[in-house]
Amino acid sequence: MVNFFLRRQHPVPQPSPGTAALERVRLLVAGERSADGSALEELTAALLEVGATGSAEDSFEALRTLTERPALLLRLDAFIRREWWHPTRPTPRPTEADPVALALAALHADGRIRERAVRRMLDQPHPGTMPFLVLRTSDWVRQVRDAASAGLAVLLHGDPLLATPATVRTALLINRRRRGAFAHGQLLVPLLTGSTTALAGTLLAAPEAPVRRFALDAVAHRLGIRDLAALAERDPDRQVRARAAEAAARQAVWTDQTELLRRLARSRHAEVRVTALTGLMRTGSPQSVVAYLDDPSAQVRALAREAARRTGTDPLTHYQAAVRADEPQVGAVAGLAETGGRADVPLLSALLDNPAPQVRVQALRALRSLDVVPVPRVTALLRDDSAAVVKEAAAALVPSATRLPADLLWDMLTDPQRPAVRRAGYRLLSRRDRLTALRAAVLASGDTHPRLAAQGRTDATTRIRELTPHPWLTRSVPTLDADPAQAAELLTLAEERRTVLTEDVIQLLRDALRPVPGSR
Repeated sequence: MVNFFLRRQHPVPQPSPGTAALERVRLLVAGERSADGSALEELTAALLEVGATGSAEDSFEALRTLTERPALLLRLDAFIRREWWHPTRPTPRPTEADPVALALAALHADGRIRERAVRRMLDQPHPGTMPFLVLRTSDWVRQVRDAASAGLAVLLHGDPLLATPATVRTALLINRRRRGAFAHGQLLVPLLTGSTTALAGTLLAAPEAPVRRFALDAVAHRLGIRDLAALAERDPDRQVRARAAEAAARQAVWTDQTELLRRLARSRHAEVRVTALTGLMRTGSPQSVVAYLDDPSAQVRALAREAARRTGTDPLTHYQAAVRADEPQVGAVAGLAETGGRADVPLLSALLDNPAPQVRVQALRALRSLDVVPVPRVTALLRDDSAAVVKEAAAALVPSATRLPADLLWDMLTDPQRPAVRRAGYRLLSRRDRLTALRAAVLASGDTHPRLAAQGRTDATTRIRELTPHPWLTRSVPTLDADPAQAAELLTLAEERRTVLTEDVIQLLRDALRPVPGSR
């Protein structure tokens, strides 16, 4: 009772209509992944509601949420242009008081409305409306395009910080269009001239990798070597790391900073290591590169082998000794496969008993690359404790699939515990005769593992349709060569998968298995 009176005295505050609409915009933007018209219609209505009932801050927050997904903005542009051409549609009026209406008016099908919206955005520039202005620089109407392009150039000259990450991302997307290169070029100007360092910092810290690449390409020549090295070591995007490492290594070679190159060579990213080691080679330090003969990266190993040849070290001898160690490194096993031959097969085969799963995987890859696979020994690995080893063993045995015991493969396909074993069994059964492959696909289509079930369903449908003659195709129709008992078993199995394979596909199978008149 006390709690009841407390609730009466202190009612829970209800969100304002604008706040509720803003939250709906966030949910729609986060969940919209396709060009579905109904979702875009709902998003447009939610945006208009924010503009009509919310504050200016709510409106700009709604626009920021939208422009964080530039691809969605482009789809919304196409949708609004198509839908608002109809005269019964409400037309937002471009006013400074409602930023959402102003932004959506810039997407309207009527070029005169778009032009008025562009001029209003130029009179009251704001980072939240810049992506819409950039979008109109590629407009198909010359008057709209000229106004947006000239205005964008003037705004960026006066205040480069208007180029937010969302603005840059939008420019990168429309740069693929016929008239979309102008905005891309204008956004490069303040970065290339160095008119503001704050803009480069903002774009290099953007969450979108394409924006960081764009900024780095423009300002790499002005960044210090320590900043470049930090980007190469910490950025989550591979291309950013590679470009930053290349710029840092170039400066390090020019200034003879070998210690920084050694630091980058210890990076956990292969693209950074190979660039740093290339720099060490250019500074005349090949001996430092030889230590990377056992690197996990093939590129790094190739560079290290070149350094070994320059210093008189035999890479093959090194690898042969390295794989005999108690705990051989994965890179050493791969290096032996790259430099050795059939004479090294006993060394590689012995590694199939190594307790480290990754070493067993690499040994299987090495034997496969040398085209010398000990079938009985590798067959035993189809039941290995490691899923990666099972997968690699199946790949190595694919050329020998018809020589493997059929009972073993069917047992693998019906293994009740391990999806990796079932996938390996299915992969090998698919390489046998047509009837076996189809039966395996039908059986796998009902698997509890979603990926294997999807693969089985697709393969079964494709194989069954291949059995259907088409009067307009000249290709010969394959046959299953199934006896009556095998045909009945296959059809029964397919009937059990009716919900997966569909009735149409099962009917095609019935027709394909129906005995030909006059045959015995």
